[in-house]
Amino acid sequence: MPQEEPLHSTIRRRNSWLATFKTLYFRELRVYLCTPFGWVILACTMALLGFCLQAVLQIMSKATGEGVMYYMLNNINFWFYFIFIFPLITMRSLAEEERQGTLEGLLTAPVTTTQVILGKYFASYTFYLILWTPLLLYPWMSHLANVYTNCRYGIIAEGEITYLMADWIGPYCILALMGTLFVAVGLLCSAMTRSQIIAGILCTSFMISFYFLGRVTELWGEFPAAPIFHYMSCTEQVSSFSRGLLDSRPAVLYLSLAVLTLALVKRVVDHRRWTR
Repeated sequence: MPQEEPLHSTIRRRNSWLATFKTLYFRELRVYLCTPFGWVILACTMALLGFCLQAVLQIMSKATGEGVMYYMLNNINFWFYFIFIFPLITMRSLAEEERQGTLEGLLTAPVTTTQVILGKYFASYTFYLILWTPLLLYPWMSHLANVYTNCRYGIIAEGEITYLMADWIGPYCILALMGTLFVAVGLLCSAMTRSQIIAGILCTSFMISFYFLGRVTELWGEFPAAPIFHYMSCTEQVSSFSRGLLDSRPAVLYLSLAVLTLALVKRVVDHRRWTR
């Protein structure tokens, strides 16, 4: 009978795997946070969020039936730059290393393909979440008090509004869930080519297709397969979550597709690794 592996050897092997993963993760995260590349994306995102907020405030001055996040996430300006965020933060992940020839050296190092992929994926996903942290400041902006005077999401007290963070949990949840899939798709597009431009075009094409997939019922009306398109509609999911209606179905959809996409990334990278 085969002897069982000693417990201390198992623990040492797991610690080594995690240590390697952490090294790759922080290596990729430094590319975003310690270079102008990441800060330019962050600055552009904040500027576009500010532009979107200004447009939303003009809308809410005439109609205050919903909260700020509802109008922001259901605004066409939001979807315009949201679609292009993922190609920007993922197109260089594997394509640039392939072009520079550093991917071959990385894959021949004593690391597994899974460690490389997960390190790049979680670093990109972490940076994606960082892009939305400025939204946490919006509930405390004093100039919103003029718009929220009669808003049902606050309590009027001496001209100021007390905001409930529970009203912002839903939008943050759906943004985080969508990011799990779209970052994985961007990584897959980057793994399929050595050109950042082609990787960006592929990812953008997927994002646009996925966006309009949820609007099929608006164009063609209700038909037997319409529930499938409603289920995959990111616009409907954003609308529901921004109203505070949390649903587990989008979590199942995005997380399962993200795992499947990462499995495809591993297959693509393994193919390159063993065909050299």
